[in-house]
Amino acid sequence: MKFQIMNNEYIFFIIITAILIVYTLFAKRIHQFSITGPMFMFFSGIIYSVLVNETDNIEITSFQIYIELTLALILFSDAAKIKIAVLTHSYVYPLRLLLIGLPLTFCLGTLLGMWIFPELPYFQLALLSIVLTPTDAALSNSFIENKNIPIVMREAVNVESGLNDGLTVPIFLLLLYSVINQQTPDLSKTVEITIKEIGIAVLIAVFFTPLIFKVVLFSEKHRLYNKDNEVFICVAIAILIYLFTQFLGGSGFFAAFIAGLLFDIKFKSAFKPQRLNNASALANTCALIIWFVFAIFAFSYLRNGIALDAIIYSLLSLTLVRIIPVLISLMFTKLLIHQRIILAWFGPRGLASVVFTLILIQGVTDVSESTIDSAILTIILSVIFHGLSSKVSLKK
Repeated sequence: MKFQIMNNEYIFFIIITAILIVYTLFAKRIHQFSITGPMFMFFSGIIYSVLVNETDNIEITSFQIYIELTLALILFSDAAKIKIAVLTHSYVYPLRLLLIGLPLTFCLGTLLGMWIFPELPYFQLALLSIVLTPTDAALSNSFIENKNIPIVMREAVNVESGLNDGLTVPIFLLLLYSVINQQTPDLSKTVEITIKEIGIAVLIAVFFTPLIFKVVLFSEKHRLYNKDNEVFICVAIAILIYLFTQFLGGSGFFAAFIAGLLFDIKFKSAFKPQRLNNASALANTCALIIWFVFAIFAFSYLRNGIALDAIIYSLLSLTLVRIIPVLISLMFTKLLIHQRIILAWFGPRGLASVVFTLILIQGVTDVSESTIDSAILTIILSVIFHGLSSKVSLKK
């Protein structure tokens, strides 16, 4: 899949940069209208697509590694901000969301696809479901950072969104392989790939992360480093862990999140907060650019119209497919009913789903348009509705 941009690529990036500056300068005012950063950049990308004459083709794969590295950095930064002390007393909520809510969401999404798209192979529908299963807490950042929300709820959303990316990667890869080769997924192979992906990720994160941080601390203790170059050390570490894990066949996203958790457990007190803040700020900025690019890609793909069945699937995937499994997973907990509903609603589809969708389009030639349309539309609706509701719901 390709999308069009202007002849001069410099102009394209000038426009992105200018829009990013505008958002940065007026972010506080923009947020007063319940418009989040991803929403602002996404709609800016749509406006760009409508107004600009497009002539040259650029493959979306040109941005794929950039998007993957950004997601890895976000996972690392989010994990490093998690308060482990809170999780040791309130681990039950994220654990329920991951072990009960996640598989139920995947299964329900697949069953929904079999009902709406009966003509499609069920493993292609399972692939669509897994693309839309992981959540992205960055789209509900105001929820996570709001001090009026109980910290156990905020950490549950943050941990779930961090770990479900890594957990869904091996399932996604298996289903992608099955669709490409027209084979039915095998349970034993699923377990094998899952253990391999996650096992390699954990080993690399647990072994190399402390080693890297100890080298950094040694350099700092003996004043061997250059202060001018230290501000993005966390960025470099997150990217290194991700790339090395991917190279060895593991889940880089899962490894990046585990590395962030280790940062909080062992090294946060020894590092200047500014280092982590710089990594988080860079990740958020890169993510804003991705939403602009994704808007252009989505507009180019959906401009010829969307089938009714894809619209129905997207609306149900955004709501009931997430809400019902989460409510089931939180049964018999101490959370009040309105707190369970809030956790059930805040499951925005973000960068992980974007990455999976791009891989799906590039890796499979015979995937149905309904599958692609449903994935893209669900992400778009999530950006809008989760962005708008994140602030409104907190006023209560």
